[in-house]
Amino acid sequence: MEFRVLGPLDVRAVGGPVELGGPRQRAVLAALLLRANELASVEYLTGAAWESPPATPESNLRTYISGLRQRLAQAGDDPGRLSTRPGGYVLRVDRGELDLATFTELTLAGETAAGSREAASCFSRALALWRGRPLEGLHAGQALSVELTRLEERRLAVVEKHLRARLDLGEHADLIAELRRLVADHPLREELWGHLMTALHRSGRRADALSAYQELHHLLDDELGVTPGRSLRQLQAQILEDDARIAPKPAFGQVRQLPPAINHFTGRRQQLAEIVATLTGEGKASLPIAAVTGQPGAGKSALAIKAGHELAPAFPDGQLFIDLLGAGARPRDPGDVLARFLRELGVPGVEIPSAADERESVFRARLAGKRVLIVLDNAADEAQVRPLLPGNPDCAVVVTSRRRLTGLDLSLRIQLGELDLDDAVSLLTDLAGSPREKLAAQRIVRCCGNLPLAIRIIGTKLRTLPHLSAETIADRLEDERHRLDELVGGDREVRAGFLVSYEQLRPDERRAFRLLALLPGTDFASWAAAAALGTDRRTAERLLDALVEANLVEVGSPLRYRFHDLIRLLAEERMTAETSPEAREAALDRVFQAYLQVGQRADAALDFGGLHQFEVAPPSPEIDALATEFARDAPAWFDSEQHCLLDAVEKAAAEGRPEITCHLSATVAAYLELRSRWDDLIRVAELSLAASRQTGDMYWTAYAYFALGLAARDQHDVQSARKYFGQCLAALPAANDPRLEMVTLLAVGVGQRFQGHYDASADCIKACLAKLSTMDEPRWVAYAKRELGILHRYRGEWAEAQQCLQEAIDEFVLIADRRWEAACLRELSVVHRELGELDSALRLAHTSRGLFHELGDLRREAASWRSLAYAYRAQGETDTAQVCCRRSTELFALTLDVHGAAITEVLHAEFIAEQGDHAQALHHARHALSVFQELGDPRWTGKAQLSLGSLLNDAGLLDQAREAWRDAHTTLASLEAVEVAEAEKAITR
Repeated sequence: MEFRVLGPLDVRAVGGPVELGGPRQRAVLAALLLRANELASVEYLTGAAWESPPATPESNLRTYISGLRQRLAQAGDDPGRLSTRPGGYVLRVDRGELDLATFTELTLAGETAAGSREAASCFSRALALWRGRPLEGLHAGQALSVELTRLEERRLAVVEKHLRARLDLGEHADLIAELRRLVADHPLREELWGHLMTALHRSGRRADALSAYQELHHLLDDELGVTPGRSLRQLQAQILEDDARIAPKPAFGQVRQLPPAINHFTGRRQQLAEIVATLTGEGKASLPIAAVTGQPGAGKSALAIKAGHELAPAFPDGQLFIDLLGAGARPRDPGDVLARFLRELGVPGVEIPSAADERESVFRARLAGKRVLIVLDNAADEAQVRPLLPGNPDCAVVVTSRRRLTGLDLSLRIQLGELDLDDAVSLLTDLAGSPREKLAAQRIVRCCGNLPLAIRIIGTKLRTLPHLSAETIADRLEDERHRLDELVGGDREVRAGFLVSYEQLRPDERRAFRLLALLPGTDFASWAAAAALGTDRRTAERLLDALVEANLVEVGSPLRYRFHDLIRLLAEERMTAETSPEAREAALDRVFQAYLQVGQRADAALDFGGLHQFEVAPPSPEIDALATEFARDAPAWFDSEQHCLLDAVEKAAAEGRPEITCHLSATVAAYLELRSRWDDLIRVAELSLAASRQTGDMYWTAYAYFALGLAARDQHDVQSARKYFGQCLAALPAANDPRLEMVTLLAVGVGQRFQGHYDASADCIKACLAKLSTMDEPRWVAYAKRELGILHRYRGEWAEAQQCLQEAIDEFVLIADRRWEAACLRELSVVHRELGELDSALRLAHTSRGLFHELGDLRREAASWRSLAYAYRAQGETDTAQVCCRRSTELFALTLDVHGAAITEVLHAEFIAEQGDHAQALHHARHALSVFQELGDPRWTGKAQLSLGSLLNDAGLLDQAREAWRDAHTTLASLEAVEVAEAEKAITR
């Protein structure tokens, strides 16, 4: 059974609520629950049930006790729960059955854990049990009224302890709004005033803290003729003296991403308590997930964020928050969200795996043993949510969505609808800043459909435009019934409220509101807004501030703004109705040009970027300065703007602007390759290809095929890569772009080498170098020389390999590209090792490793450690070689480069075999071989088969060894690889 007295009296059995009978019988049960497991005397029960008891209350009490026993028995309860004792009755309640007992238990636990995060968590969970006033709505006699007053006092005492615990944890800034409300509700409780003064002072608001003291001083003097108590007077003195004992304390937690709790949060008390109780319950065997679903504007996000702040003390290791953009045209990809979460949790970007399922594994491993709350706002569907769920039941998830998410295994689902009338009016009055006429307020909230989002807009208007009365606003809403009819039925009901706010804007603000709807993406920076508006950034930011004030635009992450999805629809409607086609086209031109001007500069700063050829209009000085600034960390700029750029490509294609479509696609292509976002690269390339066919421009046709080939090659789709690169090469003569032809030849050559087609690879790379001989492209010459050097190395052409790699190194030194200099040095060290020049091989490998370590490139540093291991082994220094091999394995594990790790694993297996553990050595060798086969790398497949044969031979498995050597010979001979001689020698043993 479940008994609840911290709110309306409620008793629940397995089958649902228990009907308790009439008011006096309910009062008797309430009195028994307040004395649970203790003797409740007849006198006490009489005083609880009657204000003026009858002459012989005992018989009435017996009737009520009998009725309660019957009701509980009908619900399937133990008949012996309510027993008769001399002088009264005892109601037995087991642990966890009575919310008041749990409240007491959690309060004691919080007091015991004073000074720790656990204290705040216990107090928070205790207060979450309250659903309103104790036994609210129950007819009570004098004895019960006394008990209820005592309970209210206990709750307030715990509130004060909870506030103190949170202040001790450094949450002073988050508490100010809550403390303001509490001192307004309980103006004579000095401890609350002290907490408010402390929170203000620790938030750097010393003057406000002293002002709060003066406010209390005047209140006590006027009401009671007394002054504040000694502790408050001492606190005032400490604030005046800036005493270090009350100095700000640092916030706790590693990741605290929750947005600020929304001001004037009203209603939803039961739902909030259910979320908190569900996600903090004891003995959780599985991950607790609470979903808040409902129509737009119902306050789903506000409730989730409010719950997040209530839950934060219970999840001290952090709180992650993300808007999944599920209501928009481009919901966030779960893999991208995982990458963002991993970065926030401390995983360097270069170490985040490219595959979504690997990101899930790293994410879940990162949260193992942690208590982290994850708030997933605005989810599109179950498929978007599932990859973002941790595997640790000590974590918890709150997710909001317009969809019901019935496919998720939820611990709690809350379907939000309208606010009830009283809460809706209370929200409006609170927002308006002063009491308003109740009838007019009711008219307003009814016109708003009782939806919080619409009410907030009107309430803010009443606050910021005090000359408008509630009656005036109500009259305006009702006079516009041709629009407000939509308020009664579904998604469009919020728009009338939005429209009232829109019409109060100045003309320049209304123009800004309309044109901002043209911006691509789900959020935007102020420089992009300035482009849409045709003004400078400072003017644009002033207009944005006005729209934020009117609740028509929201401020997201730093320096970025966003529309609520429904408000964007209103902006688009107003643009269609009020903006001329010419003005709309001009604004779109400005937006596209701004993205091209900034994006072209950022793209040129990327490795392998800046390939395209097109002219953009000269940028304004402001855009020019921004482009220079963004190019300093081009990947970071693309990370923040990629969703806008992708949407801009889609928008340009939809608007019938083929040239802009091609230009934008090319601007984002190198970034998408850098981040391995192959699906997006394929999409923009397909749009660019369609656009190029409209214009007949063979250059952009060739460029689109090149991008498609690149995406196919790096996804190991050999047939598609061959097809697209072939179409690109066929289009290149008409494209008349030697640079694109050169880069394509190099890309094809690298792909051919990876597939083991060495002759074709050599032809392509040499053709690329021939093109480069007529061009001023030293970086690309170095890239091509390096790739040709690697090809020569694969074929055992050591002198040619040495020459090409040294020439590449010289070029990279001249252009000060240390990363690629180090990459070439490592390749050259392999050549020297194969030639038996071990001292120089070690020197080159050490230099390469040092450079990669300085650059923070763990993946390539791991490869350099492996090169050192091979060189030391060849020199006979086995112990040192094993140390280098282990270091390579450790670093590859951090980077999750499975191909590089598998190459090191081959060497590791050979070291294990030398120590006599043949079974373990074979296990590692076979695993590495499976990786190469899965990735489609024929060269390392052959080398791994060759190594496996030697290990099998050492283990005495001669037949299996010969089979592995024959496989290796077949594979390596097809490549004309240098290792084929070693395979032949092994077969003839």
